[in-house]
Amino acid sequence: MLHRFTRDTRTGEVERLAAALGVSPGSLSRLGVVWAGPHHAWGFPMSDGKHQPIGVRLRAESGQKWAVRGSHNGLFWPENLTGSGPLLVCEGPTDTAALLDLGYDAIGRPSCAGAIELVIQVAHHFHRRDVVVIADADEPGIDGADRLARSLTEAGHRPKVIQPLQGEDARAWAAAGATRAVVDTVIANARYWRP
Repeated sequence: MLHRFTRDTRTGEVERLAAALGVSPGSLSRLGVVWAGPHHAWGFPMSDGKHQPIGVRLRAESGQKWAVRGSHNGLFWPENLTGSGPLLVCEGPTDTAALLDLGYDAIGRPSCAGAIELVIQVAHHFHRRDVVVIADADEPGIDGADRLARSLTEAGHRPKVIQPLQGEDARAWAAAGATRAVVDTVIANARYWRP
């Protein structure tokens, strides 16, 4: 199905989507974005902890989100992570794209509470002790980030939890002018998570 969708995806349409979302076409391509014609929506592959596709999240032009029938929730895991620096974890594929644009290694969760075990597997895979969880600026986002940080700590990692200085999520923060230097400073000033 993903191969068929990939064949039907035009570069110009990806560029149009990127402009509408305020992210780069390159970052969307690294996330494997495809045009899912039968669903009249954009598709973002979701992967398991070994980077194998297990589902497809759909996003309509209106912003409505759902998944291809039979999909399992997984991670939005881009191609070509560098394997250096902290691993940033956010919510959703478009926030992930925004962090990729800033030059970070980033993966996205399907929701603020989902895929905890998969995140731990990826952190182990890349031998990352330092993981930064970017919480959406609302109560569910903060609670979900704390649950993930607790699980990462129990698994031997050193997580930090940060929130955007502007906007409700990572993409809105980047759209408001956040640069790599700004995000680096917020990460450096954050304490390692503790219960």
